[in-house]
Amino acid sequence: VAAKVIGEVQALIVFPIIPYGILAVFYMLWISAFLHLFSSGQVVQNDCHSNCCSYDLMEKRVNCDRCCGYSVRYTPHIGVAILFHLFGCYWVTQFIIACSSTVIAGSVASYYWGHGEASPDIPFLSVFSSMKRLMRYSLGSLALGSLTVSFVELIRFMLESIRRKLKVSSHVPDNWFGKAAYHSSQFFLRCIEWTVKSVNRNAYIMIAITGKSFFSASAVATSLIKNNILRIGRLNVIGDVILFLGKLCVSLSSAAFAFLMLDTH
Repeated sequence: VAAKVIGEVQALIVFPIIPYGILAVFYMLWISAFLHLFSSGQVVQNDCHSNCCSYDLMEKRVNCDRCCGYSVRYTPHIGVAILFHLFGCYWVTQFIIACSSTVIAGSVASYYWGHGEASPDIPFLSVFSSMKRLMRYSLGSLALGSLTVSFVELIRFMLESIRRKLKVSSHVPDNWFGKAAYHSSQFFLRCIEWTVKSVNRNAYIMIAITGKSFFSASAVATSLIKNNILRIGRLNVIGDVILFLGKLCVSLSSAAFAFLMLDTH
């Protein structure tokens, strides 16, 4: 079925260019705004120790600037703005990914529920119709679904930042309890993130097919997965094996080609 869909709906081949292009433009604007926020802090000189000063022969005076160093201090408002800006990056990224997944699911569903009937307009009409339905009915549901993933990703980033600051600081010992707490929290959040993404991915498919709200689509998708868990497990195992064999063939072919090139020259 997947091969038939790609053969009939050729727009699915070029459609990923659109979300990738939108993400590229968004990241350029986001980096520009982030640099403005990051440079809004106040540069202050660190406290100097008396034993770090040295006599500068060029300036003919005792210079303490080089050993003191400088640091950037941010006001609470700038810190909150940087955190909100980072959260916006996570949210917009997940929202665009959700939109692309829903458009693809809607296009495939239109072809599938049409019993594979080919028409002169089907290569592009189904994709444009799916985009129209998305923009008219489902933007709020996708924004809510991407919001849940963004919260988990932001919490993971904050924990990683705290860990790095504690590791650099000499006042906090690097004991086994801290490591265990950090790794357990990261594992727990990673499991939550994987679960939320899995539920959201299936919810987006149900949203594209039925047009339900996010929570209703999530409930229907979870119920379908629970009732067909064995079938889904078999399909996932077979799909993973096929993907692994494909990656292995590509790697072996590349290694053999490189060996022949080196042996020839």
